[in-house]
Amino acid sequence: MSLTNIKPSKSKKNENSFFSRWIRQIGYAWRNTFNDFSQHIIASLLTIFVIAISITIPTISYLLWKNASQTAQQWNPTPSLTVYINKELTSEQTTELIAKIKFYDEVDQVEYLSKDETKEEFETWSGFSDALDLLDENPLPAVAIVIPKDEAKKTVVLHRLQKELLTIDGIDDIKLDDSWFTRLTALTDMVKSIVWIISIFMIIAVSLVIGNSIRLNIFSRKQTIMVMQLIGATEGFILRPFLYSGMFISFISAIIALVLSEIFIYQIELIMLNVSDTFGTIIHIEGLLWDESLLIVLITASIGWLSSLIATKKYLKIAQIV
Repeated sequence: MSLTNIKPSKSKKNENSFFSRWIRQIGYAWRNTFNDFSQHIIASLLTIFVIAISITIPTISYLLWKNASQTAQQWNPTPSLTVYINKELTSEQTTELIAKIKFYDEVDQVEYLSKDETKEEFETWSGFSDALDLLDENPLPAVAIVIPKDEAKKTVVLHRLQKELLTIDGIDDIKLDDSWFTRLTALTDMVKSIVWIISIFMIIAVSLVIGNSIRLNIFSRKQTIMVMQLIGATEGFILRPFLYSGMFISFISAIIALVLSEIFIYQIELIMLNVSDTFGTIIHIEGLLWDESLLIVLITASIGWLSSLIATKKYLKIAQIV
């Protein structure tokens, strides 16, 4: 039988295909990553816990900000304008005045309280009902409580609306009840800024820790990498185990950080039960949702991969290996 008639089998062709080679290289890189992790188990665990704590700090800060914002929205009343109506207006004029106020685009609804209703409300919360009975006439004016729309619940918009309503005849004064609203907005914005600053610093810390870990791995395996180059290994083949190592460490660290965050939320919720009893309100502390947890894992793994890529290219050149 002629040797020219011998054809390579399909199995050998499949083994030499690009996809098969790519699968084998990935398998080799992951085996290399796991072997390196098991050989340096103590150092790897220390690195993982340092990264996990670095991720837990901004995660907890985010959870505190999220729960504080949700609780504030449940507790806070809607900012409103209290319009004091002139006592000399007749009922028809007062009705026209209320209609003018409702005409503004920023106004959602108007609650009108007559003079008698304001007197009853004042007597209820002040306790001065006997003093008011001594007076010949009711000194309190009728008021209209203006509730703004959601898009108008901003300090600038409310102040502008206050100035515009003051130009209407028959309105003596307007009190803007937004002091708490302004302070709360400033407080939540401050907490949000702090969370962002902490997150940025923690991302830098995670990148430095991963970069240092990769640097140690490179210099500890310098001779092995040189041998791989001598037998024709490509740069991508050499880099891949280090990139996977950074991703693997970051992934495990993110999982541990999520567990630590849930433990923290559980402890805080137990503490808040006492606060709930004091305020007479049920306070529920919400943890991370599934999409938020997945986003944290993906971001952390991406940071690990990018940090490993930068560190690997940098330290391989410094070591004059590649």
